[in-house]
Amino acid sequence: MMIVVACFGVALGMVFFVMDTPLQSFAENQSVHNSPITRTYTVIAEDTTLEIAPDTRVEAWTYNGTIPGPTLRATEGDRVIINFINNGKLPHTMHFHGDHNEKNDGVFQEVLPGESYTYDFIAEPAGAFMYHCHVMPVSSHIRNGLYGAFIVDPKEGVEPAREYVLVKGEYDLEDQETWTPDYVFFNGYADQYWFNPLPAVTNELVRLYYIDMGAIPAYGFHIHGTIFDTIISGIWENEPIKTQTWEVSPGNAAIFEAKWKEPGRYLFHLHGTPEERGTMAYFDVKNPPPNAIDGIDVSKTKSIDMWNWQKQILTDLQQADSDAKITQTTTVTSGHEQHSILAQIQVESEIIETNICDIEKDSAVKTSNKSYYPKLTQIKSGDTISWTNKDVSVHTVTSKDDLFDSGMMMPGDTFKQKFAEVGLYDYYCMLHPWMTGTIKSV
Repeated sequence: MMIVVACFGVALGMVFFVMDTPLQSFAENQSVHNSPITRTYTVIAEDTTLEIAPDTRVEAWTYNGTIPGPTLRATEGDRVIINFINNGKLPHTMHFHGDHNEKNDGVFQEVLPGESYTYDFIAEPAGAFMYHCHVMPVSSHIRNGLYGAFIVDPKEGVEPAREYVLVKGEYDLEDQETWTPDYVFFNGYADQYWFNPLPAVTNELVRLYYIDMGAIPAYGFHIHGTIFDTIISGIWENEPIKTQTWEVSPGNAAIFEAKWKEPGRYLFHLHGTPEERGTMAYFDVKNPPPNAIDGIDVSKTKSIDMWNWQKQILTDLQQADSDAKITQTTTVTSGHEQHSILAQIQVESEIIETNICDIEKDSAVKTSNKSYYPKLTQIKSGDTISWTNKDVSVHTVTSKDDLFDSGMMMPGDTFKQKFAEVGLYDYYCMLHPWMTGTIKSV
């Protein structure tokens, strides 16, 4: 009888323990549970500055303060609730790849600065997916850092492995829509896994959840010293194929699985130009230590999730600081150089005397050749010019010599600036740097 009572007490205690367990589960907790359960995440869009390479600090739009944002994880069939808060200066969303309805697609329901939105969907199918902001111009929001990995584990589980997450991103110091960005990197920092190689153990399965959040054409992902398995598009339903290199295009994913029989340093990188711009890295493969603990030192019957280790490295490297100065990449022109610029503009544009300027419709589309109108404006010293955003996208009116800045101008917004002195004033849009204009004050 005492045994029965004791068992009943233990069972009752377990029930209360489960009832007291909060549903809140942050991205740092990557434990795998039996489906279905509810997983609740909080994701905050926030502007800051980050280092993306040694001595290179840039403005960044982030989810939870890093590039990429947190790796979100669920099991197939789980209910996923994401409380999204926009603390940035622009409208943002979270668009997930996978199966869901339009309310959870993160496109038309733009979340304005200071507002929030709740995404609520069932995680399916199983695979490696991405999430990113889908506010136009999408490429700018992604390149500035609003993206991350979303992993959905199969209900039946997978073979134990040491698991890494690699999210390929890009950044250009002047033009976020260029085909040749200055940096191409894994997890937000150039060549970070060359100086912090990924540890592995001989004869241990290594699994890479690879997400391509870039915009440049597909390049081959290559792992040295092994022919590896590739699960195409990162969908677990797909049968793996043997590969030496595998191309993943922007917006797609793959799951790579590899093993090494002997210890050594085995490179992985993107073949072609990207390997010279920040994707050079390697696995540091060692023999397992004596008395290796399964699931900690070596993955034999238990998987080892390395995301927390990776997240700590990128957080330390990026050193988020909203008050830090970014690395200057352009020089201010003056004197005779300004006269040369004026002569060039006069060839392309007519000087118009006016105090009213427009940001033209479709200016956010580079190929439209739309910009500020007039492009070259003449005023009298002491006059005030007003700019009105007549585009559907957000823009800025920013002086190249830091004399004035409109901040983020939403569609319909107006910005005014007084020019007290004679001179030439060049300005541009921070979000669409091909948009330029000049004020001639006489």
